[in-house]
Amino acid sequence: MSPFVIFPYYLAWHYTNAIKDFFGIWGNMIWFTYQYFSIPILLRTLFSPFKRLKEYSKGGLDMGSFLESLAVNLIMRIVGFILRSMVIAIGLTVLIFSIIIGIAVFFLWLVLPFLIVFLLVTGLIGIFK
Repeated sequence: MSPFVIFPYYLAWHYTNAIKDFFGIWGNMIWFTYQYFSIPILLRTLFSPFKRLKEYSKGGLDMGSFLESLAVNLIMRIVGFILRSMVIAIGLTVLIFSIIIGIAVFFLWLVLPFLIVFLLVTGLIGIFK
């Protein structure tokens, strides 16, 4: 079968079904990245203690026990905030890169058939010079 017969079918597939599938795959990648880094959960629990570690005071009027538990709980919340903030920042960075790379690949996909034909013609002209 001649490539000239197949080429219009390829172009029809390339600019209809393939683009629809591309957006489906790209959407899945963005959703996966968003869920993998648990961004909504980390934002909801941003000020929770690290690994839910808490120190309970012994009760009564013991000021030393109260200050000790207050210091430990404050430190655990600060550590939890810092670690969650770092994971959120990394997750948002990966999410932004996923979006940028997806846009670049989409525009490359639109140009690809013409680029293939251009390179083929350029190569053939180079052979016959």
